[in-house]
Parts: sequence; structure tokens; C-alpha cells
Amino acid sequence: MNSAAPQTAPATPLAFRGNAAFVLFMAALVPGIIQLFHPTGFGFGQGFEMPSIARNLAEHGVYGNPFPPVETGPTAVVPPLYPLILAALIRIFREPALIVFAAVFGTILVNALSAAMLPRVSAAALGDDRPGIVAGLLWVGCMRLMPQWDFSCTMAAMLLFCLFTARSLSRDPAIAWGGAAGILAGLLTLLNPATLIMSVPWTVFLLFSRRIRPARACWYAGALLAGVAVTNGVWVARNYRIWHAPVLRTNFGIAVYTSNNPCAQPSLLRHQRAGCDEATNPSGNESEARLMRTLGEVEYDRRRTADAMAWIHANPDRFRQLTRARIFEFWFPVPLEPVYPAYVIWGVTILSIPGLIALAARRNPFAWYISFVWLVYPLMYYIVVSSDRYRYPLLWTSLLAAGYFVARIPPLHRLLR
Repeated sequence: MNSAAPQTAPATPLAFRGNAAFVLFMAALVPGIIQLFHPTGFGFGQGFEMPSIARNLAEHGVYGNPFPPVETGPTAVVPPLYPLILAALIRIFREPALIVFAAVFGTILVNALSAAMLPRVSAAALGDDRPGIVAGLLWVGCMRLMPQWDFSCTMAAMLLFCLFTARSLSRDPAIAWGGAAGILAGLLTLLNPATLIMSVPWTVFLLFSRRIRPARACWYAGALLAGVAVTNGVWVARNYRIWHAPVLRTNFGIAVYTSNNPCAQPSLLRHQRAGCDEATNPSGNESEARLMRTLGEVEYDRRRTADAMAWIHANPDRFRQLTRARIFEFWFPVPLEPVYPAYVIWGVTILSIPGLIALAARRNPFAWYISFVWLVYPLMYYIVVSSDRYRYPLLWTSLLAAGYFVARIPPLHRLLR
């Protein structure tokens, strides 16, 4: 027999706990609406690859040309799912003002949905929804509107995956539910390939923490991995047909080269102010975009990767200096307008450390999951210019760890018990 799922803690006297998801959803709408009427930090103009691809897809039916005005052809510089969503909005609403409003308001709703899901993810991970309630309240302060990027959809989809797998592990047939979870995980990778570092270990965490029988665990996990492979296989096959190379993305060389060169700065903000994007990035340099068109994205990516590695080997001290600064700025992002979300993230990061220690002290297996993800997920972002949007897909783990610590503070613990 499979062991039962962790039991949720008894109901608290707080009246809102029974409706925590609804209360958090409504509370999370407020900062989004405020930012909607005081827009800062987002846009859909030149320099944003996903909206550029979406416009090209909606107008010409081609997933390509991420660096206008140069037509570089078919692309894989960013994963395809979010540009497809933006392209659908362009086709539906047609008028620029309506398109932007729909994208921004959709981001507000997705952010609010994340707040609503955190208590249930907490119950699935910790057997207690109270850390998730605190996490949801903290998330309200962390939210930023950046509809030109995928991060809001990625975080919400990751939380949805966590809930789906927690519910489907004990359902029959295991192979069908595992396959469905794999398709969801595959769609997540088409939003952000790095989510595999969270989704697969999450499944392993559930299988071990709930002591799922080995045979069932193998069927479920195998079907999940097959679902991921099939879902991404279509995208990889498309890229292979174009470039004769089995690639998921073709932007590693761009990211590493523009982040590691004589002009490079630790953060994206300082990088742009120094004019480094204009010197090295196809989004700001037409000669680079034309070179990409001439070479093709895969070959351009290889050459820029080699250029970056050569510079790193020739300038190890500067590379170490940049990397140290980027490690710090990944966990403590450089404040951008509006500035308060960055400072709330700083607080969440600080609170999550004693939260992780408390989880480890109680031998809660979720501590192992968090530790693994925190060690592995950020590695790729330590060698490129720092940006707060890189932090958001991982932020839910810090929110839950911080929520676990805050919920155990005696006055709040008594209030929430």
C-alpha cells in the first residue's frame, strides 16, 4: 500500500485560513493594478526578443527575427511557448493598446494565481499550509510586472506542476498520470528549460517522501520523463530541420559573450548604462545581428561561446570578480523601478536561511529538495549579467522556506495554530 500524503495541520482560528487562496488572490491583485496604472520596468519595444518573435509570428507566421530591424530568420534564442502566447494575444486583440493591456492584465492574474497556490503547495511539501500562507503574503510584496518575459507564467506553471504531481502520484493508472505530468513538465521547459532542475527533483522528492512503492514509482517516473521527451521532441526536431543540430536554445553564446568581455559589468542595469549591449549583443548591435544572419544561429552561438571562453581564460581575475558580484546579485537583486520588490526579495532571502536550517533540523525531506535546487539552478546565472527576472522562477522555494521560519515565530505560531 502507498503511504498517505502528508496531513495538513488542523484549522486555525483565523477566519481567513479556510479561504486563504481567495484572500491571497485578491490581495495579490492590488500591487499589480497599482503597477498597471504607474507603469515602470516593462515594455514591448526593441531589445525584447520574445515580443519581437511574437509580432513576427503573428504577422508572418514565422517563429523568427528576434532582433529587428535586421531579419535574422528562424530562431531558437528563446524557448517557444511564451512568444506563442503573446502571438495569440496579438492575433486576437490586434490594436497595440489592447494587446499591451491584455498581456499586462494577464500577468497580474497569473501573479495572483501564484499567491493563491502557495498554501496548497506548502501543504503538499510540508504537510502544513501555514508556511504557504505566509509565503503568499510575502509574494504580494515581491511581484513585478514584466509581461515582456515569461517569468510570471513560469512560476505559476511550476506551482501548478507541483500540485498536479502531488495529487496524481497515488492515482491509477500510474503510467497515464505520469505521462500527463511529463507533458506538463515538458511545457514548463518550453517556457524555461531550467525548470527541469526543479520539476524532476520535485517528483523524486515526492516519490521518496511519500514512500511510493518502487514499481509504481518507476512507472510514474518513466512515463514522466517520456512525456518531457515527447513534448520537447517536436521543438528539437524543428530546430534540427533548420540547423541540422539537436538544440533547445541558441542563446548560450550570446549570453556568455555579452556578459564576459572587456566592457562587461556585473548587472544588466550597469551593463546597459555602460553601453555594453550596444557593443556586443545582436539586440543592440546591427552588425552582430547581420553576422548572426550570415553564420546562422547555431554557428554564431558556437563562435561567441568560444570568444567568451577565450576571454575568461585570458582574464581570470576579472571573471572571478564579475562572478562574485553576480552570485550576490542573484540572491539580492539590484533594485529597479519599482524598487520595493527587490528589497522584499532581499528580506525573503535572509528569512529563508533560518527556514532551511529549521527544516533540516527537523529532518524534513523538503530541506534536501531546497538545498539541491538552490545549489544547482543558479549556476548558469552566475556567469551572465544579473537580472531580477532570473530569480523569480526559483523564488517560490525561498518563499516557502521563509514562510516556514516566520510561521514558527511564537506569536504568529499561536495565531496560526
